[in-house]
Amino acid sequence: MTEALLTVLKFGLLLLLYLFLARTLRAVVVDLYGPRRTSPPTARPAAATPAPSPRKSRKTPREIVVHRPDGGSRTFGLGGHGVTMGRSSAAADVVVDDVYVSDEHAQILPDDGGWSVRDLGSTNGTYLNGAKVTRLTPLADGDQLRLGKTRIEVRR
Repeated sequence: MTEALLTVLKFGLLLLLYLFLARTLRAVVVDLYGPRRTSPPTARPAAATPAPSPRKSRKTPREIVVHRPDGGSRTFGLGGHGVTMGRSSAAADVVVDDVYVSDEHAQILPDDGGWSVRDLGSTNGTYLNGAKVTRLTPLADGDQLRLGKTRIEVRR
């Protein structure tokens, strides 16, 4: 082989190596940050958000029972200030030991003489009676919250 052909092959191999690295780096960036939008999003009809469950009774809940996935449970009083639930012992009043729960996952707040729940931007969401909590939602006696694999019962 001639010297010129070897030089061309070296540059070709180098170019292929750079292309491979660029594609790999792009795949990592897309995986971390999501795909880049090149056109404005198309308007899609909004998914029907289930209405919050009507209050089952006029009784105001006073405590929550945290049912862990392993079968154990623990009861916490709501007090008068509300409760933050999450995995972090530094940030949460009620520590939920569940890998699917965020450090600061959800909050139960006093609201208009009763209690309401809101999601604090958790990764896996907060569910009330099977419906995803997307805004401040009133709670009633007997409601079931789900944070990760942990079930939380709201009761009087």
